[in-house]
Amino acid sequence: MEKIDFVLPWVDANDPDWQRKKQKYAKPLLADYNKDTGVIRYRDTNTLKYALRSIEKYCPWYNKIHLITEGHRPDWINFEHPKINLATHDELYFDTNDLPIFSSPSIEMNLANLKGVSEHFVYLNDDFIILNPLTEERFFKNGKPVDFLIHGWIPRNMIYQILRDSSTWVKSLNNNIALINKISSPDKIKNPKNVLFDHSYPRLGKLSNYLLLKVWKKYFFITHWHFHQPYNFSSIKKVHELFHDSMQKCSRNRFRSANDLNQYIYRYYHLVTENFTPYYHNDGLIAKVKTIDDLNKLFKQIESDRYNFLAYFDEYKLEDEDIIIDCLIDYFEKKFAQKASFEY
Repeated sequence: MEKIDFVLPWVDANDPDWQRKKQKYAKPLLADYNKDTGVIRYRDTNTLKYALRSIEKYCPWYNKIHLITEGHRPDWINFEHPKINLATHDELYFDTNDLPIFSSPSIEMNLANLKGVSEHFVYLNDDFIILNPLTEERFFKNGKPVDFLIHGWIPRNMIYQILRDSSTWVKSLNNNIALINKISSPDKIKNPKNVLFDHSYPRLGKLSNYLLLKVWKKYFFITHWHFHQPYNFSSIKKVHELFHDSMQKCSRNRFRSANDLNQYIYRYYHLVTENFTPYYHNDGLIAKVKTIDDLNKLFKQIESDRYNFLAYFDEYKLEDEDIIIDCLIDYFEKKFAQKASFEY
């Protein structure tokens, strides 16, 4: 099996120097709960340690972890350890004039410049946790990412944005799709039986893909997998070549913006070019925690062993922050009691 790395960006939002930089460029709404630029976007729930421990505990075959930061160095990590690599923004960015930035889409536009990463790697956020033992084949098979192409039912158009969600996240997904439609279309898929109708896909997914192929004939929304995402680095570099100008504009956005792209541009590319191994693993849990009751419900779901992946989203108010974070850390400290090899 080829080497498999893990790659994740992280920011120390409690760093006073970083806070001063942010305020220098910040807009007034940075002080509110706006999803794109508010406090929730930057709040650190202290899950990084457990995201990393979960990799070592449940994916002991991993080659190396690349932690992307502005220069922040968690004091509990030994960066001299061969299993960990610190990649600063100064090292990552094609154009360091874009810095400083306060937006993950900007960071993701520069992944093709990440030094030392293996051809096969898994991209994640610091609040993504692995919950059970996994093999390499969960992420890669026959040298390709294990993934699924299931088309959506509802375009994220202006009506959707007015009624449901007008965040830059939705806009960035639409921007991704617009670029993909320039280079591909459903009728270009050479092996639709596997790519669009794999036996593991749910029936409604197959039906939606049939409509994509026979009725829509272009992409408007690809169901996304908001958990640990496998990629081939060669695909990352190809995408950067194809969409360099649009990616460069996104890279310059210090905060999330309407013309953003995001990391799923890489995923969409390997899906529509059939550079993946089709299989629909419905084994991820998205947890939106607004109250302590939500958190207790989450613990029960984790203990059910139904899920291999957790994506944790903190949506609680500041007055509830201490008790929820304390309970969360207490739980994870017990579940991942063993320190990672690169921890002091």
